[in-house]
Amino acid sequence: MNKSRVEAFTDAIIAIVMTIMVLEIKVPHGAGWGSLWVEKAYFVAYLISFFRIATTCYNHHYLFTNARWISRRAFWLNIGWLFFMSLFPVAIGWISEEPHSRAAAYFYFLIFAVWGITFYVMVAVLAHDNPKNSKSILQMLRPKRSLFELASLIIGVVVIYWLPIMALIILGINIIFWLVFPPKGSDKLL
Repeated sequence: MNKSRVEAFTDAIIAIVMTIMVLEIKVPHGAGWGSLWVEKAYFVAYLISFFRIATTCYNHHYLFTNARWISRRAFWLNIGWLFFMSLFPVAIGWISEEPHSRAAAYFYFLIFAVWGITFYVMVAVLAHDNPKNSKSILQMLRPKRSLFELASLIIGVVVIYWLPIMALIILGINIIFWLVFPPKGSDKLL
């Protein structure tokens, strides 16, 4: 499949999801700073989601720059990845309305988890489909970051049961890890 068409489609969906997130920003009710504090769960969920999309968008660009060919499998994994991303505004809305709800926290956390797993599988498929560039594509799966993400997913699934707000904390820490350990050979942010 034509790589540039997949990239253009992906960029369009990412722009739409981020636009929906921006349009859904809650305006605090009141004139004082305390009005912002009332909406803290929303702003934290929005911040995490925004920066996770931005970081992964950068990594997606890196990934597709190193891939020469996009197979049907890679295309549909990309579609799945975009689908789970499209659920971010729903997840943000629910966890911000019910920050102590176990169901809302699991939904928010699991949407991110499945979205991330889909991305990792897409990396593996693109590496398989592009054997000449597989080494640079597989740089996306750095052991430190991959182990940290796996551990945070396991810990998150357990801890959220007792403390739902941990969904936001664990995913916030996860974003920082992505920034500190970017794909080898890409530009470093920190």
